[in-house]
This record gives sequence, structure tokens and C-alpha cells, in this order.
Amino acid sequence: MTVYDSDGQYTRLVVVNHPDESCEEFEVPGTGKTVAEYNEDYDPTGPVVQTVYRFKLDQELDDWMSLPLDDIHSAAQDVGLKTYSYPARRMKSSFSHIPERVGTYRELFCYQWARMTHLSASVNQPERLQDFLLWSNYEKRLDGEITTSSILKENQYQLKENLGVCTYCNQESETTFDHILPVAEGGVSEIKNMVPACQSCNSSKSDRNLLDWHQEHEIPMDRVVLGKYLKLRWDEFEADGELDSPVPDSIRDRWEGLEVSRRITQQIWMNQNR
Repeated sequence: MTVYDSDGQYTRLVVVNHPDESCEEFEVPGTGKTVAEYNEDYDPTGPVVQTVYRFKLDQELDDWMSLPLDDIHSAAQDVGLKTYSYPARRMKSSFSHIPERVGTYRELFCYQWARMTHLSASVNQPERLQDFLLWSNYEKRLDGEITTSSILKENQYQLKENLGVCTYCNQESETTFDHILPVAEGGVSEIKNMVPACQSCNSSKSDRNLLDWHQEHEIPMDRVVLGKYLKLRWDEFEADGELDSPVPDSIRDRWEGLEVSRRITQQIWMNQNR
């Protein structure tokens, strides 16, 4: 599972181990300190994950993506890769490739929604991150077995979690509301098209296309933003009768490599309210 550090460091890491010990019990190898002792804000009873830099795995272990979790950990140790131990709740998960089988706008939107459902699984529950779960959700959306509600969960998450935090850069800040689809492109001034944003991101994004702006700044897109964006675009393409039109290469390129993240606090709140 590929993750980012929620403290704002966007270098990709891969979770390679889920120790049984909590933050106050697990000792970081070679330090003599537990994970909890590194930061008093860490939940001492929370779970721990061990990670390795993604680019290091790519360099040293060509076949690492085909290995089971336990084998990745031992293989990384065998080639001398350093592991980093963090509280699971500090990590944000993401993945970004668009498979070739995704060819129409309907399939593209359903795949992105399936990604978000996949992403909602906890980083300390790797058994929930198997590919078949993503594709099962994708097929059900294509078949109409799963539909998007008129009142998006993204609006609930936003009201619960995002006020006072920029939805784009994930930093605490004094926020204003930014239009996901710019007013100049027909975007409406309603909650379905607005997210809290800091002044810097708001000014930088301005009337830019949301996907282009995220790609240029190499910032993962928060699932709140993606969920709203997908709903807006779905309604637009459905109204125009274009959902089953092929996605041109220029649009695929916009989506390819786009990382998606989710704040752990959103996930915890969702789990508590099921």
C-alpha cells in the first residue's frame, strides 16, 4: 500500500509491516525509543506501521509489487533498505494508475469512485485493500447496483473535518471557500461545488482546471474534492448524453498519475457512524 505522510511530506512510502505492538510498545529499531516517545501528540495506544521509501523499493526490488506483505518486509531487510516507523493514523494512502480497460467517461468516473471506496479502508487493515474489492465496487457502479446519493458524504466529511484546514494542501489555516469548478466555467456557488481553501491555494488555483492544478503542484487530491468533482462532472456528462463517449488521450493524461489522499480522521468518523 502506497502512503503519504499527513504532516505534508509527499514523498511516497510503502507500508511493509503492521507490528502487533501499539505506539507505546513498539520500539523503533536501533533507537531505544518507542514510536510514542518521538512525539507526545501521538496516541500511545494507536497501531503502528513500518514503511520503506517507494523509490528505494523500485530501485532495489524489481518484483516487490508481486510479493505478499510479509515477504516485502523481509526482502527489504535483506537488501538493506531502511524502514521508518509511524503511527498508522499519521499516514494517508494513495494510488494513481488508470487501467486500459477504463475507456469511457462512465467507466472513468466509476473507477475513480471505486478508488475512493478502496481508499476508505484503514492503513492498518491491509486485508481490505485487495484489488478484487476495488474491481467489485467498480463493476457494481457500472451495473447501477451502487449509486451516488444526492447528498454526498463528501459534504458531511467537509463539515466534520475540513473547516480550518485547507482541503488542497492539508495545512491548518484561515480558510475561505473555493469553487471546485470555477464560476467562469459555469461552476455554481453552492456547497456541492465549494471546499475550504487557504488564501495561497485559492489564489494559485484561481480559474485553473482542478486536475491540471493538482498535477502541476504534485499535491494529492483530497477525496472530498475528488468526490465532489466526480459528482459535478457525472451530472454534466449525463445531461449532455456523453457518459458512454470514449475518453480521449488528452483527458486520460490529465488523470494518469493523480494521487488521491484521505484524512484518517474522516475515515474514523465514517467508521463510527456506520
